[in-house]
Amino acid sequence: MLNNDKPASAVVFDLDGTLVDSAPDITDALNVALTARSLGRLSVDDVRPLLGVGARALVAEAVARAGGKESDVDDVLADYGAAYEAKPVAGTTVNADAREALRTLRAAGVKIGVCTNKRTHMARAVLAGTGLADLVDVVVGIDATPRSKPDPAHLSTTLDALGVRPSDVIYVGDTEIDAQTAQALGVPYRHVAWGSPIANHTVIERFADLTGETNGTAH
Repeated sequence: MLNNDKPASAVVFDLDGTLVDSAPDITDALNVALTARSLGRLSVDDVRPLLGVGARALVAEAVARAGGKESDVDDVLADYGAAYEAKPVAGTTVNADAREALRTLRAAGVKIGVCTNKRTHMARAVLAGTGLADLVDVVVGIDATPRSKPDPAHLSTTLDALGVRPSDVIYVGDTEIDAQTAQALGVPYRHVAWGSPIANHTVIERFADLTGETNGTAH
């Protein structure tokens, strides 16, 4: 239950690292861009901790780790964007029981949103390619909000699009950025067990754990 013991009428999810494991495709696209500039390659394990901050910040950190300079970032970003758009879901998989849980929540009348620091059209492409698009009501990417996570304006924009209040929502993520975003807006936060380690927040092992906190589902 939420803090006021009222079940949620909506659940908003982060995308990369939460609903889906997109690190393999993001890594492949980064390596296309990095090697085109004769920079070093990165492994999936190198890239996973960098996700969730948006493409520019991701590329800037990747360039630094690959031995590049700040002056390389714009060119690598352009090449990365083109490579990722060409193959956004070749190796991306759905995490845990996301598909089944979203289907259950939607069938119970719970609204579903995605609040992501990925660009909106790329988020939609990933959702479509993983079979989740039809289970999501609203997608708000980094380009569809005046300020991106961890600024609470990003999550607030998502809630406005869903037509719900912070007190009616659970936000689910996998990084400290997600936790900070939810806390700043006063939204209850749930952290997926496969995300980065976090303290002082409720951790869920599977998405089905959310159904007891939402309206219209068995408690």
